[in-house]
Amino acid sequence: MGFIDDIKKGLPGLKLAIPESWRVQDEQERRAVLIDAEHRVGWHIVHAPWRADLRPEHFADHKRDLERHARYSFEQQYHQIQLQAQPGQAPPQRPPVRTSDPEFHPLIQAEYITVCGQPALFTLRRVAYEPVMEAVVGNILIPVATGILDITAFQHTQQTGYRETNLLNHALQKYPGEGPQKLARRLGQSHFDDPANDAQFPQHPLTCVRAAIRWLLALSKDELDITAPATPLPAPGSEIELPSVGAAIRLPARYALIPDGVLPIPVGVTLLSRVILEGGDEPQMLDVRQLSGITLPAEGRPDKLMELLQRQVQEWQQQGGSQIEVHTEAVELPQDPARVSDGARVALAVQVSLTLGGVRTHTVVRWLCDHDGRVFRIGVATPPFIPIQEAAADADAVLKSFRRLPPKKTGGAWLTSDLRLAPAKRAQQAASSAT
Repeated sequence: MGFIDDIKKGLPGLKLAIPESWRVQDEQERRAVLIDAEHRVGWHIVHAPWRADLRPEHFADHKRDLERHARYSFEQQYHQIQLQAQPGQAPPQRPPVRTSDPEFHPLIQAEYITVCGQPALFTLRRVAYEPVMEAVVGNILIPVATGILDITAFQHTQQTGYRETNLLNHALQKYPGEGPQKLARRLGQSHFDDPANDAQFPQHPLTCVRAAIRWLLALSKDELDITAPATPLPAPGSEIELPSVGAAIRLPARYALIPDGVLPIPVGVTLLSRVILEGGDEPQMLDVRQLSGITLPAEGRPDKLMELLQRQVQEWQQQGGSQIEVHTEAVELPQDPARVSDGARVALAVQVSLTLGGVRTHTVVRWLCDHDGRVFRIGVATPPFIPIQEAAADADAVLKSFRRLPPKKTGGAWLTSDLRLAPAKRAQQAASSAT
């Protein structure tokens, strides 16, 4: 049995009666790509372990991140495309990336919807838009008990602009006194993308993707159903206990706890995810951990904490990191008068930028040494399009709310690398280092 069979039976938490007419282009353990000739689209289905918070009160902030994500991925796609030159000729000239026009938005539509009575996220966007290349994708992201199911419909064409040209010609007849460029700008992209115009362009990628998503959402319960709904999330801003870390924290907005046992994470580490757009993308991650086997003496704690950071920098270098820039700053923490004789609480705020795999990566870390010398680390790893100041605010909120739990009577010691910049990779590497 493969992933497609699992989806048909509802094993990942969602059941979809995949038509026999769909051609399988690729199938992996938790991913499938299928071709749907009837709707003229491809389907990409992904099952990921991340948790997503889609409560309506967070939508404004979520949409801001969706717009950032759509713009970033659009620009990445643009720079990855290489136009082929004819023999003996220079490569063809490309227009500037469309996002250089501040009025162009790759994100066409974004809204919270319900699928089988459960909250879901729907997005519609362009990932390419230039002569001889236009590509549109529609995503339905559905939280389930085992993580998220992401169902994507996609279509592309090499005949860019015919929809806009036809609609603009009609508009010029209605407003004959305006020039075409001025009129096109006044009407805006939303005029050309209006669903009311889809019937005139039945093979256009935007029309095909919209129609495929409507078909999907209109399926009967026998054909589309959520078999394992996501568990209720804690109230926004509430305190949650992290037993494996030995601490409690207050959740920053839109982060959701990844339950124990979902990923091969060592004891002493808790991961939280803030999903943005796609299940196939690694989300913004927040990790809280206790460094087992390490107790810092009261004397010289700030210097000892800095040594741990320097050790981490060496590990980043061993992982292939280069051009590493580290900014550190001491953090003032409240002291417990009853325990200050054991040693002061000290903390460091750390901001890191480095190049890994050719990509500039940013992360923020808050190191904390408590009165008893135990060391904790709070880290936020962000996608490139999220401002590092926002990640720092999330880390600071967790540090401010940090509360120790009574110690457990039993526990296991472990040692693992302090930070992996890709959540899935750091889970795999931590698991392998523990064996």
